[in-house]
Amino acid sequence: MKLYNYLIIFLLIASSFLLLFSCKEPIDLDSNSTYTKLMVEGYLSTDTTYHMVRLSKSSDAYHLQTTAAVSNAKVTITDGTTTDTLFEDISHPGFYFTQPTYYGMPGRTYTLNVKNVDINNDNVMEEYWAKSLLKDENPIDSFNIFNYKEDSHTNSWIFNLYAQDIGKGRNCYILKVKKNNKMLTDSTFKYSIADNTGFEGKYYTGFPVYWLRESADTTYNLYNGDTVTLEMYGITDEYYQFLWDFIFDYYPKIPLFSGPSADAYSNIEPSEKALGVFAAYSIQRKSIVYKPN
Repeated sequence: MKLYNYLIIFLLIASSFLLLFSCKEPIDLDSNSTYTKLMVEGYLSTDTTYHMVRLSKSSDAYHLQTTAAVSNAKVTITDGTTTDTLFEDISHPGFYFTQPTYYGMPGRTYTLNVKNVDINNDNVMEEYWAKSLLKDENPIDSFNIFNYKEDSHTNSWIFNLYAQDIGKGRNCYILKVKKNNKMLTDSTFKYSIADNTGFEGKYYTGFPVYWLRESADTTYNLYNGDTVTLEMYGITDEYYQFLWDFIFDYYPKIPLFSGPSADAYSNIEPSEKALGVFAAYSIQRKSIVYKPN
């Protein structure tokens, strides 16, 4: 057993004694409802495809029902020159999509606008908006995969990137991995996020950008002959902050008795009435056939 595991066991035992022998005092918690907010999840990329915006309503912490979808909204995206109106998927209320021929252009700032919604049910229609710059593409020259044995039983795979950072200030990235066209980075908490601090305008020479650990589910493991794709997303500082907050809140807190999580960063306005993110980003991809080292 590793030292880290001993430390966790010690902390759990110590905390149990503290709870057993500490003084008890009743605490009244105010669990009254607060006002409802609009929840927004919207994405736009350089891919030519359907781009999605999801609208829903916030709920109480102890609310056990499915989050209420927001239907019949007027949702538009504009780049300052052209405006596109999204359509709602009738089979999935609250999900709005662009046409499949739509794609974002690097260097342009996109504005999401949501109208014809009454989130607080006061019979007055409200309007919400958000902006996101679509960052320039950062081409991937190549990457390789190093098979690393953590111990006699556990394998892992390290992805090393070769690419020129485009410079022009701070750049932020998401790195995702596909195997045989199946996305292995299939949940937000699995994203590898990074920025170019210390590397602005420099060349990444085999820089480790992703770590994949062997799983009991063999779908997520690499085997000789698999086609592996590395995806590199050019994202804004705002979206980077949103992802950082989300991932940090997902994992267990250290130290053990840390305070509760706070809301993740949001770029939806008006900020006092809405939460969520609208993010535009570029995507570059490179694929190789995996051969164990």
